[in-house]
Amino acid sequence: MSETSAAPSGPSYRPLSGIAESLAAIDEVIAAAERSIRIFDIALANRGFNSPARADKLREFLVRGRSHRLHIALHETDGLERECPRLLALLRQFPMSIEIHRTLAQARNATDPFVLADDHSVWHQLHFEQPRAIVALRSPADAMPIAQRFDEIWELSEPAVSATTLGL
Repeated sequence: MSETSAAPSGPSYRPLSGIAESLAAIDEVIAAAERSIRIFDIALANRGFNSPARADKLREFLVRGRSHRLHIALHETDGLERECPRLLALLRQFPMSIEIHRTLAQARNATDPFVLADDHSVWHQLHFEQPRAIVALRSPADAMPIAQRFDEIWELSEPAVSATTLGL
């Protein structure tokens, strides 16, 4: 398959059946981000957020604009230092651009991790215990319900990890 220099202009949607496909799809969604990346996950473990390549992609995104934001809502934040030290290094480097929250109340019932770029591209795992997922790129119709879901989860969360309290 040949590489193209320009991204396809129309929306794309495809089901994913394995972890490797999901990791690649998350990278695609991150690459599509122009202003914001919103992530919901149980603990962010095994999603590739500690890989050097993923950390570089996130750093490049944050460096591209002062108004770029990375918001992460997790059920469990305790393992971040062990599982994602590169992500925490980014938090220290970009403390005004990254927020990590812990879910509360009804938000803790959510079991479907996702990564959302702006309001147009999304990777969505149907249940955290199963590998099935979807990726929709440049598809606001697919991304809008996930964006609304993230807003609801974010409202039912609290700041949990900051650049100044790491390691405490």
